[in-house]
Amino acid sequence: MSSVKSYQRPPSKRQKVQRTAFQGFGIRRLASFCLGMGFCIFSLWAYFHGSTLMTQTFQNLGMATQFLGFKLEDVIVEGRVRTDKIEILKKLELERGKPLLSINLSEAKSKLEELSWVNAVRIERRFPDTLLIRISEKEPVALWKNQGKTYLVDRDGEFMEMSETHKHEGLLLVIGDKALRHVDGLMTLLDQFPEIKRRVTAATHVRSTRWDLRLDNKVDVKLPEKEAERALAYLLDLEKQHNLMDREVMAIDMRLPRQLILRLTPEAALKKNHTGKDA
Repeated sequence: MSSVKSYQRPPSKRQKVQRTAFQGFGIRRLASFCLGMGFCIFSLWAYFHGSTLMTQTFQNLGMATQFLGFKLEDVIVEGRVRTDKIEILKKLELERGKPLLSINLSEAKSKLEELSWVNAVRIERRFPDTLLIRISEKEPVALWKNQGKTYLVDRDGEFMEMSETHKHEGLLLVIGDKALRHVDGLMTLLDQFPEIKRRVTAATHVRSTRWDLRLDNKVDVKLPEKEAERALAYLLDLEKQHNLMDREVMAIDMRLPRQLILRLTPEAALKKNHTGKDA
């Protein structure tokens, strides 16, 4: 019996090229997959450790640039009127020779905004050796009296240190537990009537937008809760025509619409009882 030999045709050159190409494609896919996974892992690590990484990077960079002369030699503070510069430097714990790039500007900004008189802060590096600090300070508009203590406040009701009380005696005195929430509204109201505003020495918060004003430290004016602007416009008109504040008036009640109730001083009331006429 004749034997049958199996004959295998050798691969052509074209098949070899195709096979090599497919093998190369698989390797590239594997390399791309590994690279992508590595990038994802690094991204997750950087997300959870980014703050530490950036801090460490800046510290290392700061130490490196210190040898190039980029170290703190001067601190310039602009906009400072009431805030003590020594207090600023103490708050930041700055030392001459500290690497300029190692100073965390965001952290320094937060620390300075904790100071009593500081409203807003902007900090920037001025290479090679200077830190520039721009400060916006709070503007006191009133003294708040509460539970036997007096505090200096701005329009937003924020506190400020008051070491020298005599320097602020001319400010408006506001009274009331919840007065701080409404200081800005009160000042906005009084700003519309400067002739009255400069005569207001105290304001007592009653509720919501209702205030009682004290003018010239002798006349109490009870404003309505609504349409306080209308009431003050009417009061100003009466003052211009009749010099109401110069008369023997103790209190003016304007809470009821289209009504004005005057309360005379005891002396003026007694005189009126005797004569039957207005004092």
